[in-house]
Amino acid sequence: MKWLKLAVLIFLVCALSWAYLFCSGKVGYLVLNRRVTIEVNGVLVRGEMLEGRATAIVTRRDAGKEHSYRVFFDGDTDMTGNIGFVVDCHRWLAPHTSFLLETRSYPPCDRWLEDGSKPWGWPLIDKSNSMLFVTNDQSTVRINRP
Repeated sequence: MKWLKLAVLIFLVCALSWAYLFCSGKVGYLVLNRRVTIEVNGVLVRGEMLEGRATAIVTRRDAGKEHSYRVFFDGDTDMTGNIGFVVDCHRWLAPHTSFLLETRSYPPCDRWLEDGSKPWGWPLIDKSNSMLFVTNDQSTVRINRP
């Protein structure tokens, strides 16, 4: 009986700690959205999108051009169709998983000096059933939502 009480106590402490971290916003999660498709310059490429409430990770996985981008949603759409911004993840590539934890410092997609003078990255534009952004090398990445 003593072991059962100890196990329940440990479970409660872990559950309350986990709930605090999620409710405080210190930890979030991204879930694989299996319904989206990704196009680069009008060509369908292998890739996926891990999506959360306010952010997402878009990864293209075509051979030799694997790359991840972090998407930040504003929560509204302005007059030009801008719904957020996108930051390059540079050398970091998102793992191919169904679930990803998100903290203040992970995923490591921070702005670098080589990204240029744009203060918030590239604009994310809403196009009816898709979102798109243009990268530094002028490639247009379109995320199609069914």
